[in-house]
Amino acid sequence: MYNIYVCYFELFLFLILLYIYIYVCMYVCMYVCMYVYMYNMCYVCMYVCMYVCMYVCMYVCMYVV
Repeated sequence: MYNIYVCYFELFLFLILLYIYIYVCMYVCMYVCMYVYMYNMCYVCMYVCMYVCMYVCMYVCMYVV
């Protein structure tokens, strides 16, 4: 039972970190869009953020779980 609770706790922390990462990423993307005025770069930034996020998720899942 102890291991299950530890697993849930780690998952909870991971989700919080993931939310913070996504929030920071979106903020950076918005900053780039507003001050550089390159809207195509904004889309590229969003896609890069999504792929990096997915890669980090998979990496953590493989080595933590």
